Amino acid sequence: MTDAGDGQHAQPQNQQASKADVLDAVNFVFMLMRDAFPQQFINAFPTQDTRDRARSLWAKGLADLHPQQIKKAAIRAIKESKFLPSLSELRRLSSTHRYEDLGLKDPLQAYYEACGATNRTREGFWSHIAVYLAARETGWQLLEGEPQTVVYPIFERNYEILCNRLMAGENLDDGIHKGLENHARRDAQRQADMAAEQKLRHDMVEHGINPDGGRAEFLKTLSDL
Repeated sequence: MTDAGDGQHAQPQNQQASKADVLDAVNFVFMLMRDAFPQQFINAFPTQDTRDRARSLWAKGLADLHPQQIKKAAIRAIKESKFLPSLSELRRLSSTHRYEDLGLKDPLQAYYEACGATNRTREGFWSHIAVYLAARETGWQLLEGEPQTVVYPIFERNYEILCNRLMAGENLDDGIHKGLENHARRDAQRQADMAAEQKLRHDMVEHGINPDGGRAEFLKTLSDL
């Protein structure tokens, strides 16, 4: 197992720990593959050099996944297949069963649950508190008033962050306002405001009011009615 870093680079300590955890998970995967498929493993990685290079490649290819996801996917691959799993197969298994392993709905189903909720309080009937928290952070007004194409990417991102926290064993309520950035949310709100302004201008024109005429023009039009 290679070192996550020697301190020469100005990387935050938590980033180094995360890299080390992923590398540890990849080592776990390779140990499982070696024990479960010894001959296939030797054929695929005949030398220590090929194993080291493969581990490095897999660590980069799985860097965006939580270490627990990687380990669970490896165990599932061993149970379900008679062949050595590839990097892409491990990623597929990680993604396919991630929410199932956490006892969660997938993001789209969670989005539909949030949109259809009649009780929008924490005490409402939620399949998981993560759905409520993601919906609250996204904004009930956006969920209710904007199309799925605008709102779903925001909800999905918030939900993913919460899922990552859950998998890491973190308290979902702790510092949630810091973890969920609002750039996409502000963009969606800006789009909603622009759409509302365009509709207002259209309505004013239909009623004979010049939307660019200012207050004096507006009052003059009202006096002529």
